[in-house]
Amino acid sequence: MTRHDSMSTHRLAAVVPTWNEAAAIGDVVRGLRAAGVCCVLVVDAGSVDGTQEAARAAGGTVVHEPRRGYGRACLTGAEAAAGHELVAFLDGDGSCHPGDLARLEDAAARADVVLGRRRRTETDALPWHARLGNDLVAAVLRVRGGRPVHDLPPFKLVRGDALAGLGLDDPGYGWTVQLVGRALTHPALRVVEAPTTFRRRAGGESKVSGRLGPSVRAGRAMLLQARAATRRRGLMVLMAKAPRSGHSKTRLEADIGSDLTEGFWTACLRDAGVRLRRAAVAAGLDAAAMTPSPADAAEVRRLTGLPALVQRRPGLGQALLDVSDLPAPFTIAVSADAPTLPEAYLRRAARVLEQGRAVLGPGPDGGYYLVGQRRGLSRRRRERAYLEAPMGTTAVLAHTRAALGDPVLLPPWPDVDSAEELRGLAEQLRGEPNLAPAVAAWLSDHGSGLEEAG
Repeated sequence: MTRHDSMSTHRLAAVVPTWNEAAAIGDVVRGLRAAGVCCVLVVDAGSVDGTQEAARAAGGTVVHEPRRGYGRACLTGAEAAAGHELVAFLDGDGSCHPGDLARLEDAAARADVVLGRRRRTETDALPWHARLGNDLVAAVLRVRGGRPVHDLPPFKLVRGDALAGLGLDDPGYGWTVQLVGRALTHPALRVVEAPTTFRRRAGGESKVSGRLGPSVRAGRAMLLQARAATRRRGLMVLMAKAPRSGHSKTRLEADIGSDLTEGFWTACLRDAGVRLRRAAVAAGLDAAAMTPSPADAAEVRRLTGLPALVQRRPGLGQALLDVSDLPAPFTIAVSADAPTLPEAYLRRAARVLEQGRAVLGPGPDGGYYLVGQRRGLSRRRRERAYLEAPMGTTAVLAHTRAALGDPVLLPPWPDVDSAEELRGLAEQLRGEPNLAPAVAAWLSDHGSGLEEAG
């Protein structure tokens, strides 16, 4: 069995921006297919030299994007690659070696973004002015991002869920800088470098690096983007445990049994992940999950698509304290067990925090489904709010509200901790299944079992 045959159908896609690259694109596509790529998406800006025909003949899929711009091509390609576990980006001019993909893929086992650091470069493959600009932008990212990065390479590999959550929108040559800058400053994403080769282009003409004037203009745009992309963003965090008997939703499990509880919680996490990611992107925030263990982190990420952090010590109060410690202008911790929580409430919480106030989302049982605070609140007040809170009682909301000091209150919203509450949710979703599609589908399949358990 070949490496390609053994892969999942939707594991690895490659996005290749092109404009008049007929001399190289066929070899690039064939090389990527041989390296195990299931879908080679050639994003073409209207080539007139036969690039599209050569790409199709080699086994690529041509994606038309008439709007010019490297970032625009990458954004369009990323949209076409949605659903893949990994997405590679590389130029179509033959300067990137498809055989290096295996090295990047190996590095992705421990990272979310893998940058193909150009360590072996053919003579004159990268002009001096392009090399100088690249080194300068990388230095800015190192200083402002606080993590090592040495290259802004054309060849990179990104986890699909991380790519979807970064909210990238630069349509030009600042796209790679935006990708790297936002990944470096995201508290839950890992960025590594892997060595790659870099060759002279196989044909055609460089759109930027081959000429001094365009290189200077592109370099200036990249420097501006390096500053913008490394500004810390607010952070929305899903508080979540993996679905496992005796581990999550134990009060509900006592009512309906472990199998039904695990199925419900799995669906709940799927919906919560979609909702949180969508709200975070709309509000210009980063998104992550906070989990109690590495095993939980892996499973929660699989179900929610959120990069997952692990709390330092057990307990919900500790998890909330750990969220408040994260390096962000503000943090919003969100419960995963309110399946129909409106995204508008999450966006409203972000607006409140941007205005300088703390925020709480109360539940009907004296608890809360959301807590948000700005950076700068003293450690003692945060410990009092979370470590000293009477978790699991009707007094926790009042305690946390007093500790945070007059936070803004969102409208109340219920969670699901009992069979009775789950039946109420089923009735609500029967009329409005789009409020929580995964949970609605699960209830449709298991409603009879729920009635028997109740």
